[in-house]
Amino acid sequence: MAVRALRATDVLALLGAFGGRPPEPPPSGRFARPEVPDDLVPALGALAPTVRARVLDPLGRLGPQPAPGRPRTLTLPAADGVVAPAVQVDERTCGAAVLALLALAGDPRRALELSRRPPGAAEIFAGFQRTLHARATRGPGGLPAWPVALGTPPWGAARVARYGPVRYTHRVVGGRSGARVLAAAVEAAAAGVPVPLYTGGDLAGGVSAAVPRHVVLLTTVRDGVATLYEPSSGRLHAVPSASLVAGRRTGDRSLAPALGGWQHVVWALLPRDARG
Repeated sequence: MAVRALRATDVLALLGAFGGRPPEPPPSGRFARPEVPDDLVPALGALAPTVRARVLDPLGRLGPQPAPGRPRTLTLPAADGVVAPAVQVDERTCGAAVLALLALAGDPRRALELSRRPPGAAEIFAGFQRTLHARATRGPGGLPAWPVALGTPPWGAARVARYGPVRYTHRVVGGRSGARVLAAAVEAAAAGVPVPLYTGGDLAGGVSAAVPRHVVLLTTVRDGVATLYEPSSGRLHAVPSASLVAGRRTGDRSLAPALGGWQHVVWALLPRDARG
């Protein structure tokens, strides 16, 4: 690999840091739809059909997916009829926005609360992001906290990431194991479990570009097409899943809109404890 194409995660992979075999994939379809508690059924039945659909499917996975090159805005479930895009609250909370939507997608009770609590879905979603950002940057076991200004670290995100009963671990995407990690991410999303992905550039864009810079959410994979939620725009993008895997090496710039303006996936949060 040319020096200009190097990323910090390639060095980490070479050193054996944050690596290891990806966890076993979740059973296909086992977690594709969250379980709806019986006590929520009357409240859900009282909602307008469009709002109920957003509560039960905050990531828009059950309906038609966006076409490649034609992104679609993802809106929050809101019983008051206000259309609010699902965007990150500031430049540091892309990871927190992804974690918030991941949690909502796996928890109909929380999604229902967001839809009908004052002061509105957008304000509640913003507050949820701030809460998750604080939790993910808190130092575990008495260790110093991660600097808030640097966003959400992958290990902190993996610690707090929840999709219903599913918990997550993290793997660096670099070196020879990068394709295996991304293939595991695609397989998990195809089985129904969304996967947070960290994105970035390489040394061709300077040292500051060669580290993880942004977070997106791989929401689903159908018929060879991957759908990603990009939190700075609040949009869903469709890309070929094969390009997503191959892009770790090629730096496919056609992926940039779906990856928040970057061309590589450099870290992944993969589901674990998801075999039950």
